[in-house]
Amino acid sequence: MNTTTITSRSALLREASLTICGRREGKTKACNSCLRKADAALRVARGSECGRDLAPRLADIICGSAGQPCSTCWDKATTLLLELHE
Repeated sequence: MNTTTITSRSALLREASLTICGRREGKTKACNSCLRKADAALRVARGSECGRDLAPRLADIICGSAGQPCSTCWDKATTLLLELHE
């Protein structure tokens, strides 16, 4: 893995974790829990299992739910998917 790939993954994790943690003015860093969720979410989103149940799986990861993510986490999952596929 070259430095460019590492930097890109690092930046992607940082941005994804901020989305998951909740972006707001002045916030520059996500909590450790959301950073771990971002890593899992990126693995799912970038994996070979990209299908129609990707958004629910991401919402579950973000919410920590067992199949019943809240509406806020659904919104975060949707935003994350849009950010990753721009």
